[in-house]
Amino acid sequence: MRESKVLYPSPILSQYIKYYWVLKTDEVEPVMVQTIPSGCVHLVFHRGENLNIQSKGLQPKNFIRGQFSTYGSLISEGNIDMIAVIFHPLGLNPFVRCSMSELYNHYIDVEDLEDIELNHLKRNISAEPAVETCIRLIERFFIQRLVDANCNYQRTHHAICQIINQPQIDVNTLAESTCLGYRQFKRVFTNYVGMSPKEYYRVVRFQRALYLLQNHPGMEFVDLAYSCGFYDSSHLVKDFKEFTGCSPTQYLSSRSPYSTFFSEDCRLNVIKSHSRA
Repeated sequence: MRESKVLYPSPILSQYIKYYWVLKTDEVEPVMVQTIPSGCVHLVFHRGENLNIQSKGLQPKNFIRGQFSTYGSLISEGNIDMIAVIFHPLGLNPFVRCSMSELYNHYIDVEDLEDIELNHLKRNISAEPAVETCIRLIERFFIQRLVDANCNYQRTHHAICQIINQPQIDVNTLAESTCLGYRQFKRVFTNYVGMSPKEYYRVVRFQRALYLLQNHPGMEFVDLAYSCGFYDSSHLVKDFKEFTGCSPTQYLSSRSPYSTFFSEDCRLNVIKSHSRA
């Protein structure tokens, strides 16, 4: 049995939080889920049993998943009962006291942040069975921490909007549009997003390709590459292999294309079930 639903934040938080994803399962056998660079940061409160990250040991039950530049896989073991907060690209910044670059390619245990209020929220969610009450607790926590965006936050937001809206744009153009020199822009962007502007552009470009394939399944790779800002189809194949571990053809043969960045809902990309060794 699997229950999955998406809930949307209150208007005051909608510019920071894309949605809440609630997932409950009682799978008999472990299930492998592929993780790919998503362009967004996730905060997960997990109330079921443990999840094991392949090749990375035991996953924290409550964690922040930072920006990732590579693929991986999660193996669920036992029941899952979790609430995930899916943020817009800069959405987590106002609510935590660390640079996003510290989360790069990591699952950070909530306890390791040494944030008293966040740990208190974690305990309250763990003890509260009603999902709707948990969402209210989460929203109260975020609303109490809202602060006005500073100039560098606004500059980075402007740059991200350009990356989203212009499939072909270079870092120098982005820096110029924010009235910063290249080096200063790269430093500011990396601090606020968690990865460099060039890396982030590649992730968004890849997510755009998934979104187009999701909505136009028969699209030719040459047309796909051009529409997403790739120099040619070979560069598209290169990024697919780096971000998913396989070619576009192999990827499409094993699962349905789906963009967690451009789509409004959220889905697990299940590869297959795995029996215990």
